[in-house]
Amino acid sequence: MSTTSSFATGYNLAEAQLTMTLSTLAYIDENPLPTDTTPAIQAARMRTDINAALQNSAYSDWQVAWGPGLNDDRSNMLYVANNATTSQYAVVIRGTAWTFVLDWIEDLTAVLALVPFAPANNIDVQIAWGTYWGLTQLTSVTGVDPSNQQTDVLTFLKQAASQSDIYVTGHSLGGCLASVLAPTLASSTGLGSADNLKVYTFAAPSAGNNSFATYYNSLFTDNAGISTAYRVYDDLDVVPNAWASLSTIETYYPPFVNCPPDIQSTINWAQSQISGKNYTQVGTDAQQSVIKLAGQILFGPATAGATLSPIDDVLFGLEALWQHGGANYLNLLSATQLSATTAKLRSFALLQSVV
Repeated sequence: MSTTSSFATGYNLAEAQLTMTLSTLAYIDENPLPTDTTPAIQAARMRTDINAALQNSAYSDWQVAWGPGLNDDRSNMLYVANNATTSQYAVVIRGTAWTFVLDWIEDLTAVLALVPFAPANNIDVQIAWGTYWGLTQLTSVTGVDPSNQQTDVLTFLKQAASQSDIYVTGHSLGGCLASVLAPTLASSTGLGSADNLKVYTFAAPSAGNNSFATYYNSLFTDNAGISTAYRVYDDLDVVPNAWASLSTIETYYPPFVNCPPDIQSTINWAQSQISGKNYTQVGTDAQQSVIKLAGQILFGPATAGATLSPIDDVLFGLEALWQHGGANYLNLLSATQLSATTAKLRSFALLQSVV
């Protein structure tokens, strides 16, 4: 890290709590209202509600500085928050909004193709086509800056944060996209370098192949050999196993419920589609950049007689939904759950109501 950095050295729980909270708030107002006739109207509502949630939280020094930016079909969203006290910025990317077809494409087309990752300047460094498409969406959308002008996120950061420390973060698909946006920012002329960036991804599927993981891990290592990018995951969350360790999903949740045969078949099909593509998760144990959180089975022992496959599917799905949810990650990180303001959170509020 640079000598003027205000980042903590290495993985820091307080930073993880902050960035997971910011990632959770990216889901606020994800579903448009009938009055949100344009993405700009919905983005303005998001900005107001994210700021209100921050103001009533432990992170009242943070407020939205740019955006949110929404693409045309509103399936991809990111925003930039700023801490007026520390002059730090955070680029926050929303995860999967299941109502949007494009998100499904970005999640699932990993089985179709790998494409070169341009910032690496090496054709062997490749990412999933769907991840590449999501990255192009994020770098092309525009959002409102403090002067009420519409700019893209790269332009805003070059103007406002070229000498600042920047977190890059996201949950689920947002974490996967953060792992490709961060190197893009690091390679962007006029924005500084990887020394100014610290990455926290949560529950993220793998973005690319082994060469990409090697490139990423090397890029986010400071002069002292300490990683500045952290992959945080719940060891009972199925999503981080896509696409590098799919078979692990079949071992989850006994004795509560075994992985149903139809889900096993889907996993086997996906594995056949990605054979030879060498998907690899970022982070290494040697660099202490992989942070495994100890998940806890939510529902307890299986109910006697719950052996039919449809019932197993529901039980397995509910358990997987909880393990992947933001409320669970906040809990595992001992972060403060968000206030009633976050009733506007569709999936996160639902998950909090389960327990």
